[in-house]
Amino acid sequence: MSNLSASAPGTGQSRIRAGLEVVLPWLVSRAIMVLLAATIEHVATGDVNYYYGKIDALSNAGLSQTLNEYPTPVVWMLSIPYALGIGRQGGYQIAFIGLMLLLDAFFTFLLWRAAGRRRDAAVTFWLAFIFLIGPLCYLRFDLVPAVLAGVSVLLGRRRPWLTGVLTGVGAAIKLWPALLIAPFAAPRQGRRATLIGFVAAGFGLALISLITGGIQRLVSPLGWQSDRGLQIESIWATPLMVLRLVDTDRWTVTTSRYQAFEVFGPGVGLWLTISTIATVLGLIFMILLYIRGFRHPEPSITVTGLIVLSTIAIMIITNKTLSPQYLVWIGGPMAALLIGRVRDQHGRLTVISRFAVQALVLALLTHLVYPLTYFGLYGDRHGAQFVASTILLLLRNLGLLIFTIALAAAAWRATGQHRIAAAPGDDPAAG
Repeated sequence: MSNLSASAPGTGQSRIRAGLEVVLPWLVSRAIMVLLAATIEHVATGDVNYYYGKIDALSNAGLSQTLNEYPTPVVWMLSIPYALGIGRQGGYQIAFIGLMLLLDAFFTFLLWRAAGRRRDAAVTFWLAFIFLIGPLCYLRFDLVPAVLAGVSVLLGRRRPWLTGVLTGVGAAIKLWPALLIAPFAAPRQGRRATLIGFVAAGFGLALISLITGGIQRLVSPLGWQSDRGLQIESIWATPLMVLRLVDTDRWTVTTSRYQAFEVFGPGVGLWLTISTIATVLGLIFMILLYIRGFRHPEPSITVTGLIVLSTIAIMIITNKTLSPQYLVWIGGPMAALLIGRVRDQHGRLTVISRFAVQALVLALLTHLVYPLTYFGLYGDRHGAQFVASTILLLLRNLGLLIFTIALAAAAWRATGQHRIAAAPGDDPAAG
């Protein structure tokens, strides 16, 4: 992989041109996204307003009763735009979106720099991926763990302690990134530093959370997630959402007390059970994958990245809840893996490149589902939007399922090929 401190190709005009090849597309695409957020996709700002309301009431409700569905550090993080917005709702929206834009720009810069200060496929993918998912990227905080995971892949083995720290911070914000410490700690070189960084950051933040919010607040996100029902976008709700096309009265969609649209009716209990079984089986598969990673003499960054992506994808599809912003998690690691890995030594597209194309299609389908046709899934039970939104949801979830199975298979093959070293263009998962 190219070093993050790679020198610029050429000087003067060539350097400016290389920068403009990234800056201009970023500015144009992001301006369109902000415009969409302010106009036809304004409905997606609901969560930002929800964050504001909770943070605004923090002084009265207390930390133990604020945003209990999220880990405690999220409250601190969401307080930053509140301070920048001077406590006003409009200011909060602007500050929140502005911070997400800065994070996006920062990661774009890191990709550009890691690629040798040029417009690499990694940069192109990231620009397109975020644009295709749409303004939602800036209206939720899921971009944070996505970038943390992406930077961790970018760092590779040059700064293992920082990889551990970033993974620990991600776990403190969204819980699921805790699983990523296994693939990141798989390489023997730097394993101890990675684990020390993870423990220092993750457990350090957990300790501070315990001291400031108490034990009940510390574990509240776990209870919140376990008590939820079958969210309409989840893989396991898809059969019922399709059946709802022919019998709208048997299956209804309403907002639960968890601020999510859930499906109710015959078969929900069965699919919840299947989801639980799938989650357990998915966890077992991930553990086996981690063991194979640890047994590998020296897993390459590609191998590590495939395990990371498999973990994220399996977490998404096995869960009984699936929100559109979950797809953002895939983008960071995928972009980082694309640097120098578009084609193998024979000039063929690598498996990473093929997965990247699939991820772009999933991003577009996700945007079409939410927010563009989302009303059809819960509000319009007879019109064309009802049919279109359900078909789009079916296509997205089938694509996500196929993507995950193929990704898991590639990771399994890659961890079984015990090669000591691999050239940047090598594709250990192919075959």
